[in-house]
Amino acid sequence: MKSQIPNPKSQIVIVGAGPAGTSLAIRLAQENYKVCLIERERFPRQKLCGEFISPECFRHFRELGVFEEMLAAGGERIVETAFYAASGKRVGVPSKWFNDEGGALSLSRAEMDFRLLERAKSLGVEILEEFSVVNLSYEKDEIRLVNLRARDGGAKEVFADLFVDATGRARVLGKLAEKQKFQIPNTKSQISNRLVGFKTHLENVSLERGVCEIYFFRGGYGGLSYVENGLANFCFLVRAGVVREFSSDAEQIIENLIFQNKRAAETLARARPVRDWLAVSVDGFGEKNLRAAENLFAVGDAGAFIDPFTGSGMLMALESAEILAAAVIENSSAETIAEKYKTEHTRRFGRRLFVCSLLRRAAFAPALAQILISALSVGNTPRKFLARATRPREV
Repeated sequence: MKSQIPNPKSQIVIVGAGPAGTSLAIRLAQENYKVCLIERERFPRQKLCGEFISPECFRHFRELGVFEEMLAAGGERIVETAFYAASGKRVGVPSKWFNDEGGALSLSRAEMDFRLLERAKSLGVEILEEFSVVNLSYEKDEIRLVNLRARDGGAKEVFADLFVDATGRARVLGKLAEKQKFQIPNTKSQISNRLVGFKTHLENVSLERGVCEIYFFRGGYGGLSYVENGLANFCFLVRAGVVREFSSDAEQIIENLIFQNKRAAETLARARPVRDWLAVSVDGFGEKNLRAAENLFAVGDAGAFIDPFTGSGMLMALESAEILAAAVIENSSAETIAEKYKTEHTRRFGRRLFVCSLLRRAAFAPALAQILISALSVGNTPRKFLARATRPREV
């Protein structure tokens, strides 16, 4: 079905050029919508992320026209994800349990996001890099324009019919809208303790090719997998209180805390960072405010943030863009778009987010992680059931 919104007159503004925002821009441009994609950085750029692309993402890449480009970027094909308790006890989840695509893909966000952005450009999407949103202007209950500030100090206004917040956990547009008269209250965060994420690329890791390893330790967990150029991405999430114990020094956290995990100590003993550490605070998981204003919708992490240890964050970003694009194409008003999007978003992600909220307790408690890993190591059936509970129902 074609949207009743007249495409030549419709302008859709998407803020945030990560996988959710750019894939949404591509899907809408493929249907001849006029799309403006706004990004505060200039690509390619490094991004704090686990950089794990689950096999289910490949269908989306094909539909977006970037599948071959992603495979040619030099990333690592991941055939298994191995979870390690602090004692070194191990349980594995084969990638083939999710589909027969030949494994997942570990690829840097710098490479993946750049290829998506180039595809969007080729379809005529207007790209505004190095611009930040500083204000929203309303007409009655709807946003009518965003005020932008360029990195060089310049200013710009962009008018639109629909706006999309794809700024990740920062929720830049959503937070701005919630300060306005027409705010919709935030959903309550599922956890109150703030977390801090760290990420860099390492050389000289002692890691088996084709495997992503997850390590549990006091107050957090981390993931390690090869990306392109023989480097490995190491990303870990730790409670803020634990971070303060080590003065926010990533190297001290690794040496004094993460190395308490026997397997992590083995794989990272000779590792050296080749980039500066990136760090970001994480306030909570679960579903966020999907509609902070009448014609403002959230996709990706701005709409719902799932625990990184599931390896399904990238998939949810692409899926949420897919369902919002479908809602826009099939409906003629912000109200009907919102109804369709909310219903499908809950159907797709509600169960996954609930399951992960239960698993989170084990992820941040080494003793519970040890018990769970030991229980899951006795056979494939419970592991398959739990792994698939973090993925789409149709898998």
